[in-house]
Amino acid sequence: MELLVTVAYFFLVRLVFFDFKLLKYNLFWKFVTIGLWVAAAMTEVIFLGQYTPYSKSLAVQSYVVQMAPEVGGLVKEVYVTPNQPVKKGTPLFQMDPTIWKYEVDQLEAELQDADTDVAELNQQVAEARAAVHRVEASLEVTRVTYAQLAAAAATNAVSLVRLEQVEKQVLVLEAELESAQAVLRGAQIAFESEVGDQHTAVAKALAALNRVKYHLEKTTVRAPSDGYVANLQLHPGTFVMLKQPIMAFVSTEKFWLGAIVPQRGIHRLRPGDKAQVAFEMYPGKVFDAKVDNVVWAAGDTQGVPSGRLPDMGQVRAARVYMVRLEMEQDPDYPLRFGASGLAAMYSSDAADILIVLRQIELQSESFLNYLYNPFE
Repeated sequence: MELLVTVAYFFLVRLVFFDFKLLKYNLFWKFVTIGLWVAAAMTEVIFLGQYTPYSKSLAVQSYVVQMAPEVGGLVKEVYVTPNQPVKKGTPLFQMDPTIWKYEVDQLEAELQDADTDVAELNQQVAEARAAVHRVEASLEVTRVTYAQLAAAAATNAVSLVRLEQVEKQVLVLEAELESAQAVLRGAQIAFESEVGDQHTAVAKALAALNRVKYHLEKTTVRAPSDGYVANLQLHPGTFVMLKQPIMAFVSTEKFWLGAIVPQRGIHRLRPGDKAQVAFEMYPGKVFDAKVDNVVWAAGDTQGVPSGRLPDMGQVRAARVYMVRLEMEQDPDYPLRFGASGLAAMYSSDAADILIVLRQIELQSESFLNYLYNPFE
């Protein structure tokens, strides 16, 4: 744009002073014409560049999600077409779910078996508890009998042989009681083994079933947000590997603008500063925007961790930074991912005259997009 203005200015000087000779090109007018051009150039370089940074490299950006199935296999169905707007959760494509359905059936049967096993363990606890009660009752009766016989033996009313027989029965029943109590404790441990509020065997079977159901559900890949699929090349029957990206999904829930801006004057920008943008696809239109933030980092200068000393030839000084802008979407002029354009940013301490000059420049270049803008 600066070249166009310069050419137009010197063409005007030639028309006035040389072609039509409306004025004599003396020393005074030489100072005037050259002085105006120098003043305009200094205004562009110093004041406009310092207080109203300008970008000739603007691009619309959004989140792009690489859609990859969590299970591999054959693609059974593709539900969308290229650039078709879809809502969050809409099915995009489905992997063949047959093998996962079989596993679900198998694990549901194993879960039923686990429930049956738990019921059997409960029955074993009841039987072991009954056995303990039975032995305790027999032991109690035998102990009473032993006490009676011992009292009778003291008066020689009962033979010592009989007393010894009952004493042996007491010892046998005490051993049986210890054994029955041990069986009961083992049955209780097996029955009361829990994870959370479920039996261990049931929890294990249920966890395996839920895992397979999760994979079965993930055979249908859904839209992560509102958006569309760009450059769709997926077709039913395609065999894809586990977690292999096979589809690019462009989110339309949030757009932002990335403007490449020279370093001079960029330090004056603050979040919330006003800005304006013009897109090549919308000639003559200028849209209001605002500064979101300045990305204070440059990939050209990034070092790579290694055991070698830095090679100065591999590290380049960055000459530009990216400024992130935001703007309200106009339904008549929707933002398109990757669309390019121009941007002018106005720092809070920029004079009104500088803002007006930069607005004129941006509007002029926007009109040039009706045909072709050679000054980008």
